[in-house]
Amino acid sequence: MAAHVPPAPGLPQMLKTGMKFFSGLQETLFSNLTACKALVRTLRTCYGPMGHNKLVVNHLGKSFHTSQAATVLRELELENPVACLLRTAAEAQEEETGDGTNFVILLAGALLENAEKLLRSGVPLVHVRAGYEMACKEALRLLPGLVCHILKRPRDVDEVMWVLQTTVGSKVFGHQKFLSRLVARACVSVTPQAGTAFDPDSIRICKVPGGGVADSRILEGMVICTEAEGVVKRVERAHIAAYSCPFGPSGLEAKNSAVFQNAAQMKDFGGGEEKLMERHLQAIVTSGVNTVVVGGKLDDMALFYANKYRIMVVRLRSRAELQSLCRAVGATLQHSLAPPPPEAIGHCRRVYMSEIGSTAVVVFSQDGAACPVATLVLRGATPEMLDCLEEAVHDGISVYQILGSDPRLLPGSGATEMALSVRLSTLGMYYPGSEQYGILEFSQALKTLPATLAENAGLPVNEVMAKMEVQHQLGTQNTGIKLVAEEADTINATKEGLLDPFLVKYRAITLATQVTVTLLGVSEIMVAKKSGGPKPRGENPNWDKEPDMLE
Repeated sequence: MAAHVPPAPGLPQMLKTGMKFFSGLQETLFSNLTACKALVRTLRTCYGPMGHNKLVVNHLGKSFHTSQAATVLRELELENPVACLLRTAAEAQEEETGDGTNFVILLAGALLENAEKLLRSGVPLVHVRAGYEMACKEALRLLPGLVCHILKRPRDVDEVMWVLQTTVGSKVFGHQKFLSRLVARACVSVTPQAGTAFDPDSIRICKVPGGGVADSRILEGMVICTEAEGVVKRVERAHIAAYSCPFGPSGLEAKNSAVFQNAAQMKDFGGGEEKLMERHLQAIVTSGVNTVVVGGKLDDMALFYANKYRIMVVRLRSRAELQSLCRAVGATLQHSLAPPPPEAIGHCRRVYMSEIGSTAVVVFSQDGAACPVATLVLRGATPEMLDCLEEAVHDGISVYQILGSDPRLLPGSGATEMALSVRLSTLGMYYPGSEQYGILEFSQALKTLPATLAENAGLPVNEVMAKMEVQHQLGTQNTGIKLVAEEADTINATKEGLLDPFLVKYRAITLATQVTVTLLGVSEIMVAKKSGGPKPRGENPNWDKEPDMLE
């Protein structure tokens, strides 16, 4: 008979059966760093404009073909606690700035890997954490001195386009000039007057398959991928009423039966409902409305009378689109089928149904008049291409938004990371104390970012990094990597228009350091048993018991 092995004395003996307990550097940090390194290796090839795409299939069977780290992390089902904390930091970066998620993952992964080397060499954990914190504070102090440009005219399309090229090009390299101009025009057209903040929801995206990227365009108004419901397909000088309720006669909530004594009663019953619906439509027409936008169910009887009175009817299945349309035309959403008051009626120069490629769309166009909403019509050969274009547009809009609060820009193409690395290595060499090892490893971690750019571009990494470091030691802090080249070469990132927002780099360095210091401060990990039903029955007679419960 097998002997029962009791749990080890101490905290594990007090925990519930099935709960896992880890302690010590080997179990809490070193063993979990393997998962962290695997995550970093996965996302390393996505970094930069030459990054590779990932094909991710989630638990619902939906596939994602993207190079955006935020999308990959969102769809991965991670269980390792260290990897989950890294994903949390990347999600915080995405929520705050809309860009730089891969920067956070790669920098935090490099810091953890370098910390493992120091800890295995015998450097105390306290000194490693202190060195990282000192290096982060010094990097943030040096960062304002590296600013090379300030966005002075946020309403100038050419200047905004020049600033957004790097962000947009990191997702769709080769189309960055055309697409960044579209995004700049859209942002400038909906930017309110001074004193009010820019709202990124004012820019709508309509993805239409077919054509090429060069066929994309901007429209001051709304483009909706749907069809007009009735026979009226075009209205000039439209007066619009928007309803969130069903457009038709209201029915009873409870099931009921109507009993008729004769045919006359049945005829009167149906006729009364029709007369009531006609009176509703007459009242709407009398109020001056000639276009109705419906967010609920559309009744056939209501559509018949709408066609009779020449009212254009458009049905939207998304409440967010309905709210955006109300903002674009100045309408107030109605919650009951009643004629809207004059102040609740929206106005539009033209509402018409058209086709883009083979996709039917309804266009609400202001024809050059001021409009608080703009629509970017994106064209692409495949759904995956359209998704990449959408991600690039979202990143460009997010960068324009944060430039409204901090217009400073830093040199891109790895120039900022190399400049900080050179200065921190100088500080680490002359700093007295064991913290210098943490500072030097922080400096080496920053070098992994431009090295990844060169590696993804197919350049000789050692040669490129040596040239960059020499230039930065000579004082040219704007020197970056020339990615579109067959040989290792450097460029002036500022003159080439390769710029990164100051706030994105500032928050990314801060978050990467904070998550690294947090993980290094973990001394014990306790994982509870997963909740859920019993395991599926198998050949094992003890299929419903944990392995440590068997004798």
